[in-house]
Amino acid sequence: MPWHTIEFIVGDDTRSILDELLQLAPSVLAASFYLFNRAALLSVIRDYKQIAPQCRVIAGGPEFLGDNRAFLESEPCIDIVVRGEGERAFADLLRSPTSPQDVQGACCMVDGEYIDNGRAEVVQELDTIPTPYSLQLASFEKPFVQLETSRGCANACTFCTSGHRGAVRYFSTDRVRADLEVIRSSGVDSIRIVDRTFNENERRCCELLRMFRTEFEDLNFHLEMNPAQLAEAIHEELSRARDGQFHLEVGIQSLDQQVLQDVGRHGSVVDALAGLHRLCDTATVDVHADLIAGLPGGTLNGLLDDLAHLVSCRPTEIQLETLKLLPGTQLAQRRARWGIVASEEPPYRVIRTATMPEGDMLVAQQLSKVVDWFYQPPALQDVVVQASCILPAFWRELCAFCSMKTDLGMRPALMERFVMLSEFLGSESTELRHALQYAWMRTGFSPSKGICNATRLRGPVPGDAMLVEGNKDAALARMDVIDLDQRYLFGYGKRSISQAAVVIYRLD
Repeated sequence: MPWHTIEFIVGDDTRSILDELLQLAPSVLAASFYLFNRAALLSVIRDYKQIAPQCRVIAGGPEFLGDNRAFLESEPCIDIVVRGEGERAFADLLRSPTSPQDVQGACCMVDGEYIDNGRAEVVQELDTIPTPYSLQLASFEKPFVQLETSRGCANACTFCTSGHRGAVRYFSTDRVRADLEVIRSSGVDSIRIVDRTFNENERRCCELLRMFRTEFEDLNFHLEMNPAQLAEAIHEELSRARDGQFHLEVGIQSLDQQVLQDVGRHGSVVDALAGLHRLCDTATVDVHADLIAGLPGGTLNGLLDDLAHLVSCRPTEIQLETLKLLPGTQLAQRRARWGIVASEEPPYRVIRTATMPEGDMLVAQQLSKVVDWFYQPPALQDVVVQASCILPAFWRELCAFCSMKTDLGMRPALMERFVMLSEFLGSESTELRHALQYAWMRTGFSPSKGICNATRLRGPVPGDAMLVEGNKDAALARMDVIDLDQRYLFGYGKRSISQAAVVIYRLD
């Protein structure tokens, strides 16, 4: 039976996707549902099923890990859904098209009766699963490829779809190597490893990191790691990699030990912070740290304290997300215990908890955008780290200021964010104002358009100028001097691609 793959993104013209389906006229249509693509998939499938009611539609993915009765009753365009891993269940459904009720993991309606066959049988020997890459990368155009080297998670987080799912299973290192060879030969150079905790097994983690950095030095890898399990050998492998080869996503989630205990997350806050500090101090890696608002027992004050603590660690990025009550998770089943109210539609965002009322959850959502606006840009990061350390209520007050000042639904340009931060700081701190003005000039914004005054310097660089940063041999198009705690000279290049200063001096 020949198979065809149709890929589209949310926002694509569904009419063109429907036209492609009509041309292919499939007898079986299979789709993977995630919380972000559910609405788009249903729109296409509903329309196609009206035109081709004889087509059998089989759905799988994380959306169907919970109770599927209500979904199947309300969406007759879907014939069968699979709960859990789909490799075996999907093959069994193709072999037994008239008896889906006999397939483990299949859920369906038969003569108006809901049939639920539990969870699909897992594949213990992962190498027996055929590789998807040799068939799908011929015309691949995306900037990255996802790769799994293991399945399962030893953690038992009640908010995660991988919690309480048995022992972790692994693809062999030979299989991982073979898949990476195919991916590299296709021209893709960015790999997102989808393993829940890449450093769960220290020996294996070191083996793969060594393979990545020595055999695939030209590829970049995105990995999820638990900082509380950062063994010395793992840190050594990361330290030996080329700069930027490894982008690490570090799930902190909360720095409240009781909150972590209540959601079943293993490890201590002390160990997690120690590991995070070590990773952030490792020059060769980029670190992305996560916080979650709305966890059971969590409060807005606790979230703000956690954010300030993370900022002081200086990860490359900080992502603050609102908890999503995902189908099939233990937390979704225990929501009443924690007073959790969440949206019934994707992305299932938590609206309130017993310890975070609606107003606090709204502030947390606003805070997420403010962190994205002001912490993520390298041009502003030094300033906001200083401000977070100096001003006790910095994040809360900046969030309130931005909410009053602008529509948080639309991110301002970087120059506007500089101006907003300058207005917020006002005369609060000379040290912070100077730091922001230094960052403005370093970024290359014109002094005439913003937050500081500068004087144009004609002629050569003064002989007593002391190099602060940059290339003193760069050919300069212009030089500006600004008086802060010291006098600084900013030089901007003649043939520089960026408008940023290429050299900075301090003048006596």
